Amino acid sequence: MRQVEGARHRVLFRDPHAYCAHPHAVALPGGDWLMVFNKAPRRAVILHPPEEPEFRNLLCRSSDDGETWSTPCVVPDYSYSGMECAGLTAVRDGRVLLNQWRFTWVPLPAAEGRDDLTMPERLAAGLIASPEHAIDTLADARALMPWARAQGDAFVHLSDDGGRRWHRTVRLGTAPFEGGYGMRGALELPDGDLLLPLADVPAYRRIYVLRSSDRGESWGPPVTVADIPGKEFEEPAPLLLPDGRIVMLLRENRSRRLHLVRSGDGGRSWSTPAPTAIDGYPAHLLLLDDGRVLCTIGWREPPYGIRVVLFENGPDIGAGDAITIRDDLPNRDLGYPCTLEAADGSLVTFYYAQDQDGVTAIMSSRYTL
Repeated sequence: MRQVEGARHRVLFRDPHAYCAHPHAVALPGGDWLMVFNKAPRRAVILHPPEEPEFRNLLCRSSDDGETWSTPCVVPDYSYSGMECAGLTAVRDGRVLLNQWRFTWVPLPAAEGRDDLTMPERLAAGLIASPEHAIDTLADARALMPWARAQGDAFVHLSDDGGRRWHRTVRLGTAPFEGGYGMRGALELPDGDLLLPLADVPAYRRIYVLRSSDRGESWGPPVTVADIPGKEFEEPAPLLLPDGRIVMLLRENRSRRLHLVRSGDGGRSWSTPAPTAIDGYPAHLLLLDDGRVLCTIGWREPPYGIRVVLFENGPDIGAGDAITIRDDLPNRDLGYPCTLEAADGSLVTFYYAQDQDGVTAIMSSRYTL
């Protein structure tokens, strides 16, 4: 496997008392870059958003292609906590959309006796079963997680000043799906429609899209993308190709394999999900200026790191040209990468990983292919 030469790796945001992870970045029409990521208190055992009520989404800005960044601020405000990973959309006319899923959380004493909540023992069972967590047993789930989780709500927030202020919030209708979690934002189609892919959190097994024809002010009913018995799809990564086709990579949690779906009619119907030969997950797709498609993935097996896969005509079920960006990260607490192309043609990949002190932080790698 080829390894990129001369990559410059940086720690962008770290807090020794916090867990910072799961970035998503977009380029605005005016040239600024925006990045949203998760932040929660650092704990003795790593908890991800489905298990932790204190996750918030933070937003920061760069006006120099990712060299420097503003101080991250909570979005849209401090009333939004207990969040899943968020997604950003940069619309051609300058509007910015922030899509979020917010769980509802209940303190443990108030949760006792209720049968409509996910209690700490069940949250701990999911924690132990996940290969992303390096934990085999948990002696006292209630001491670590003195809360219970209920269902939540999906939102899209709208900004007409580049993400500085959020002037309108739209609550999304997700029925008949359980919820609506998406970490990659919406596609803007040639006719101006917005297509937002979501997963049915907290089941994490079906993918659907919502459509807006008024710049995000309202959204139509869900259209199913992927729903196959025995499959557990989540974290869709969409891309609009120059010929108008839409492709989307889906994380599938039983096989730990990315799956590919396609649409040739603007997202109104979709192909059957097909497993790809791409190793690593979840994915981010970027159309490069030279017409190739870059797929960025996290690699959670030794040697731990970040990889990209290049495709000439959009992602395929084949592996493509895999390239290692770095393979020196300390453990599997990493990933969720996304990439932007700078004005000078260099690529900047954002991801999270542990630094040399064991603090999970937001990082970047700048390189050329």
